[in-house]
Amino acid sequence: MDLITEIRKERGRYRVTVSESEEFIVPASLMRERPLQEGQPIDTEEYDNWLMVRQYRHALDRAVAFLAARARSKREVEQRLLQAGYRPCTVEMVVYKLEREHILDDADFARQWVESRSSHKLGRSRIAMELRRKGIASDEAEEALSAIEDDDQLKGAVALAQKAAARIKPGEDPRKAANRIAGMLARRGYSWDIAKAAIDRTMGEPDDDM
Repeated sequence: MDLITEIRKERGRYRVTVSESEEFIVPASLMRERPLQEGQPIDTEEYDNWLMVRQYRHALDRAVAFLAARARSKREVEQRLLQAGYRPCTVEMVVYKLEREHILDDADFARQWVESRSSHKLGRSRIAMELRRKGIASDEAEEALSAIEDDDQLKGAVALAQKAAARIKPGEDPRKAANRIAGMLARRGYSWDIAKAAIDRTMGEPDDDM
């Protein structure tokens, strides 16, 4: 038997610490159903199983609310629920349910993310990096990224280059200005070819040393 060492009340839930190491997040309704007290012995395996079954509905509602604002990746939903204190087995059950009901779909999320981020004038490599961070599989990311047209990338890069060029100070070395703009475009994920073409259209042919 383990021992409940601390119970902290939070908004609408309790954080229960067992043996000063393991934590359970217990919704207030479940705490009323099965009250716990500090110093109380507890069979953590039995309680974990009891909690998992009852915690599922709370976790599912939280995940659906999280998805209501915008599409999310599977990893984002998992991380949000785990950070909220739900048990890994509960999170797994919730994710399975959401995927089965087509509420959670990484391929669809990737398509929406690419469309949104492209409209904010970001290049392919930057968007690809963001998709990796969100846990999107490489094949799903590549399929979504394939929808980005080179012409659209160039238009976005030209718009950014023109805005940056408008801030060039009188008398500034054009080569240094071009290098600065190229660096900005690279940080936003544009390829060298796209960046060079955008600078050519904005400033004319740059120096070969750029």
